[in-house]
Amino acid sequence: MLLVRDDARLEIPGAPPLRFVQLSDLHIDGDHPLLHKLLDRVRDAKPDVILITGDFLHDVPDRQEAARHTAAAAAFVSNLRRVAPVIGVQGHSEYDGSVVTALDHAGVAFLSNEGRRIGEDGRLLLLGLNTQVGDDAYAQRWKPAFRPLPWKETRLYGVRRGEPYVNFYSHWDPEPAGLADESGPLAWSGYDTTCDAWIDSRKAGAGIVVHSRFVLGEDRMYRLGRVRAENGEPGSFLLTAHSSILAGTTDTGVDPQPNRWYRLRLRTEVVPGAVRLLAKVWPVDTPEPTRWQAQAEDRGPHRSESGTVGLWGWGGGTVLYRDLKVTDGRGAVLLNAPLTGPTPPDGFRQGARGTRLTMALARSPYAPRGTPRIVLSHVPDIVMEASTLGIEAVIAGHTHGGQVRLPFVGALTTRNTLGPYFDFGRFEFAAPNRRGLTTLFINGGIGTSVLPIRFWCPPRWAVIELRDR
Repeated sequence: MLLVRDDARLEIPGAPPLRFVQLSDLHIDGDHPLLHKLLDRVRDAKPDVILITGDFLHDVPDRQEAARHTAAAAAFVSNLRRVAPVIGVQGHSEYDGSVVTALDHAGVAFLSNEGRRIGEDGRLLLLGLNTQVGDDAYAQRWKPAFRPLPWKETRLYGVRRGEPYVNFYSHWDPEPAGLADESGPLAWSGYDTTCDAWIDSRKAGAGIVVHSRFVLGEDRMYRLGRVRAENGEPGSFLLTAHSSILAGTTDTGVDPQPNRWYRLRLRTEVVPGAVRLLAKVWPVDTPEPTRWQAQAEDRGPHRSESGTVGLWGWGGGTVLYRDLKVTDGRGAVLLNAPLTGPTPPDGFRQGARGTRLTMALARSPYAPRGTPRIVLSHVPDIVMEASTLGIEAVIAGHTHGGQVRLPFVGALTTRNTLGPYFDFGRFEFAAPNRRGLTTLFINGGIGTSVLPIRFWCPPRWAVIELRDR
């Protein structure tokens, strides 16, 4: 019933005059009267740009229900786009390629650990950080999961039971010339990858990725992988596209048995207007299937036509890998990695090349010295790193303002490393810039997560005025 508008004025030396509307944590699950009210309020605010700091829709495991949520979120974004340009970043809910694609088609210009100059004469550098790729300095992060693990009389590269509960990657990325270097393996296009994989339980998620841009800070790649059979997932090895959609047969039909080695083979072909994927999986002690079990293609505008290879782990089981080999279209060997030995194999990188913010700065267009910089992030934790780099402002969400608050107490939790004091609103941090401050603005958000209630914490949206001081 309630919808609260927050107003903030940022006076930053050299900044162009801009009027932002910021929305966050919409968690859309259908067409609700509150969204119509919000759209009317946004239209009345007459913004130059609409910023959305992640969690566009309510994430659910059921595929059909998720598709309905995605369609509702895309419809709302399409209406926003008629008011003003929409720039967004991926939050925790925007990990599926179909979701990102639908929102992109609806009009969201996603920034994935990269910068864009906006405003009069491009006088502002907007740095968009992707929650799906990379870590932040001075914030809580997962330990690197891949390591040599004992298997019989040797050690193989993999992840251990009980450790990986999020997506972990280890990519072939030896000695790049810089954070934004796209040469070497990042330029590989159209190749054949084989690798052996072993799991100790049906809970383990395992697979390989190709044409991956992950080390650059982009959530773009193709994966041949499996997770445990639940929520409509069959438990077999499937083809998946990040930030895009595959058409064709994506299921190999091979559900691996624990404690047995399987060979994964994934071939890519880049043709005008499409990337084709061919995949097969079989036990290593049996002959290779004569036909490809899965065949799909990506014709989306954000298809990944080049990139490196990597290994993937997810879930609660142990996964081991061996004999990773990559050959180009003519049969020449690009990579031959046994993945054995007591130390991690040389040339493999876990995670991105740098923090989300350092990647965004490296992957930004040239901006003259003194150009104001504003970070757009789903989580506010980035402010610790941003303030040490002299960033002028951070615009974030994620906290929901606590969602459940108690009178005279405030938010019980904000689910970030900054603590419950940083619930919503404006905060200042010391910084080495002309103002001597980095402003953090946290949006209390519109929707809910975990529990479908807000107590003492009505939905909020914000109008942010940017001016030169």
